[in-house]
Amino acid sequence: MSELALAPLAAGSPSKSRWRVMRAVAGKEWLELWRDRRLVWLCAFIVALMLAALAFGYVENARLLHERDAAAKADRDLWVGQSAKNPHAAAHFGQYAFKPLSPLALADPGVDAYVGSAVWLEAHKQNETQFKQARDGGVGARLGSLSLAFILQTIAPLIVVLMGFASFSGERESGTLKQLLSVGARPRDILAGKALALIGAIFALLTPAFVGAALALFFFVDRERLSLADQFIRLGALGAAYAAYLAGFAFLALGVSALARNSRAALVALLAFWLANSFLAPRLATDAARAFAPVPTWQEFRAGVAQDKAKTFGHDESHPGFVAFRDATLKKYGVARIEDLPVNFRGLALRQDDESGYSIFDRHFGALQSSFDRQDALRAAPGFLFPLLALRPLSMAFAGVDSRSQFDFATSAEAHRRDIQNEVSDNIIHFAHDNAYVAGPELWRKIGAFSYRAPGAGFALGYSGLLIAALLGWLALAIVFAAVAARRLRPI
Repeated sequence: MSELALAPLAAGSPSKSRWRVMRAVAGKEWLELWRDRRLVWLCAFIVALMLAALAFGYVENARLLHERDAAAKADRDLWVGQSAKNPHAAAHFGQYAFKPLSPLALADPGVDAYVGSAVWLEAHKQNETQFKQARDGGVGARLGSLSLAFILQTIAPLIVVLMGFASFSGERESGTLKQLLSVGARPRDILAGKALALIGAIFALLTPAFVGAALALFFFVDRERLSLADQFIRLGALGAAYAAYLAGFAFLALGVSALARNSRAALVALLAFWLANSFLAPRLATDAARAFAPVPTWQEFRAGVAQDKAKTFGHDESHPGFVAFRDATLKKYGVARIEDLPVNFRGLALRQDDESGYSIFDRHFGALQSSFDRQDALRAAPGFLFPLLALRPLSMAFAGVDSRSQFDFATSAEAHRRDIQNEVSDNIIHFAHDNAYVAGPELWRKIGAFSYRAPGAGFALGYSGLLIAALLGWLALAIVFAAVAARRLRPI
């Protein structure tokens, strides 16, 4: 910086002079950051904390994966180990569908702890996921645990603020800003140099975390279930999102520092915004989403499903729907009595009742997910002003731990339940000659185990357009704000 402050800019190409200013400013900023040992030690601590969070996430996910695999194997053994019984009784016995862990949950656990990890697949009923970690883990689990996502979303912006709040105001107080402007350095070039330094510092913070995450993915991903390349694409998208998020804070800090009368005022203003973004805005946005897009309670949801299910006949042979289906079946086969049918009527009735229920479940569970989607959209709407509102759902989407990913798993589990129902009903239709009919283990083995393959990164990208636009809008607004603030700089 001294070479610019002590002598006018040398004559030559304007682009070379601008690059010289930006390089000198960036070098000076890096030197100042390095000389501030408090910041250096703080950044080192944050890097260590991020790596520790990754290690904890890796160990925890490995434990959960082992437990779910063991539970799935035990449940499969129970299913195929059933004794001879009526196939419909076996459908009521049911089985569990366990959700595989998303590998990137080691960085961002998302909603997994709150939505459950398994679905019980039973006859006539689509169930919600069970075994919620937050419910079983006590107060500590409900408060949340340390994760890489939390550190990058909440603590990293604070570090950026501490690195950038005195960028202009500190130089104004020391008099070096006046000298720099007096020798002909343009404010936008000074801003660009300081931004290069801060963004370089951000990448220095992010690199260890994302390199660690990449290594964890390499060892954690099961190549038979998931594509390692797809997980790296997801990780790259996460890296870009967090870089844009933190870069916005860098430009915000530079703009506030350029406008503030002193460093203390700049720090107070930036800390107020950080608190609003990290804690106040998420709470207010959640309350507003609940008010404007309410979701039914569990009791209301189940009551609505039961009301529609009551219109189907189930096992009630006196139900008008059952009588109508019986008469239509007898007419179809040209016989007068159920006993004269060439197939088992009970199996036909079970299949018909199940198929009537499928549309009911699809409608109610689809409407419930639509309610969640509306809440998510409302919550993220101010994301261009308070970027955490856009970043958090975007991070969960690409980590595969948001409500859409959960719904995709639940839909796949329900499809498997329907396969089970169709298989046992078809068996009864074609092989049962009386009510004493039983099937053996060969039928249980014929019904395959539940297998779920999570969708690729394109799935998350498909519904994240508004979130990406909000995050880019935040970055653009921060850049424009910093540029406008820098233009107001004067040598006197």
